Amino acid sequence: MSERFEDMLNECLEKIRQGESVEQCLALYPDYAGELEPLLRVATALQKAAVAVEPRPDFKAQARYQAMTGLQGQERKPEARRGGFAGWMPRWAVAMASVILVFLIAGTGTVAASTGSMPDDTLYPVKLATEHVRVSLARGDISKARVNMRLADRRVKEIVYLAEKGDSRRLTDTVERLEAHMESIERVIEANADRPAVQAALTALKELIEERAAENELAIEGATNNTDDPGILSAVLERYRERCQSALRAGWRGSR
Repeated sequence: MSERFEDMLNECLEKIRQGESVEQCLALYPDYAGELEPLLRVATALQKAAVAVEPRPDFKAQARYQAMTGLQGQERKPEARRGGFAGWMPRWAVAMASVILVFLIAGTGTVAASTGSMPDDTLYPVKLATEHVRVSLARGDISKARVNMRLADRRVKEIVYLAEKGDSRRLTDTVERLEAHMESIERVIEANADRPAVQAALTALKELIEERAAENELAIEGATNNTDDPGILSAVLERYRERCQSALRAGWRGSR
């Protein structure tokens, strides 16, 4: 991590702490927006979550010190970028992973506590941010698709929860996230349909889609008895089935 980038990141983190938006920070360094934005998004989510999870008094200073020290260590060891865990990741992904690990190791539990959060919980933005990291750090298209499959399972559970609560606004947002996961999976299948080396992996992925679709459809169907408007879940179920079938059909011509 260059001193220049470290200084920009430090400045932006301080501005966010003082209440400025991510967009305002990115406007200061447009040439580095692509690298800064994912880091600042996570920082913003964690800042919001601090209302619910109070860190140790020395945590902020310790976390920043550990993150920067670790990232400087990566810069001093160029051989680490040529192979191993960090070698295949873009620089912002290495930085993102370091920030998340700091929050886990420092003992606040914010990231871990967010795992089971629902869309109406304070920690939900942290959950979404860490999911983005998981997808970004997955090595290869097939691995990313499998992560998206697991995240789709989470969205189904959230949809059932929101339907039972009658929270239609958050339900709509969550359905869109579910569809985005399935679209990502479909794009992977389409993009790799003509690659003989990954056909076995694609077949296994499609089998996983069928398996998870069957279980998720049952979960959505079962929730219709616990909501005041079962028609909403019926529409969700239909959209989910269409997305799964579209993913299963993807790349069919190229794989014949």
